[in-house]
Amino acid sequence: MAAARGTKGGDGPRPEVSSLSATVQAADLELRDRVAAGDRQAATDLFRRHLDGLFEFVYWRVGRDRATAEDVVQDTFLVALQRLDSFDGRSSLHTWLCGIAKNRIRMARRKRRPASLEDVLEGADPEIFDVLAELESAELPEWALEREETRALVGATLSSLPPDYRDALLQKYVEGLSVNEMAARSGRSPKATESRLTRARVAFGKVFSLLNGRAGGGQPEGDLP
Repeated sequence: MAAARGTKGGDGPRPEVSSLSATVQAADLELRDRVAAGDRQAATDLFRRHLDGLFEFVYWRVGRDRATAEDVVQDTFLVALQRLDSFDGRSSLHTWLCGIAKNRIRMARRKRRPASLEDVLEGADPEIFDVLAELESAELPEWALEREETRALVGATLSSLPPDYRDALLQKYVEGLSVNEMAARSGRSPKATESRLTRARVAFGKVFSLLNGRAGGGQPEGDLP
């Protein structure tokens, strides 16, 4: 079964953002078909395309334990390859993989006591998927990127976003690229790049606010530099 229906054993993710683009859907289904046909390069492509995003997603949900994150990611890819025929494109491959990863994380947590940020992420995941479907009103709290004490929540927020949004924010706020430079790198038009960045900012703002509120934080009073 795909995202909307789950997979055998309960490893399926929640429904993906309803605005999943036709381009992403077509690319994901094409990759699925190549892997199913025994194309070894396709299996390598699946791993390369999704390794970084999946690792970030898992890393913040296992207490920033790199060894555990690596084990969970490896296990997730093994399960995904076994069940890839159940992926039908209703979600992105990224979200489908994250759904499998969440089940493997739960299994890993039974062996140790979870940390508070892990609990926040675990409890917030259903709402994160919901808020990513509504990207119209919230604004990015830019102060969040400047405060030392919010870095863990910023990292956890970025790990929750679709890879395209995460990459846009990192290019803009970490690498300091202009919209034109981002457009040149991605092959998109400047207008399309600006639109992607705007949606990424809104998504970040909503997810960060959700996690920050659950963690007992709040926007600091007064203006920040």
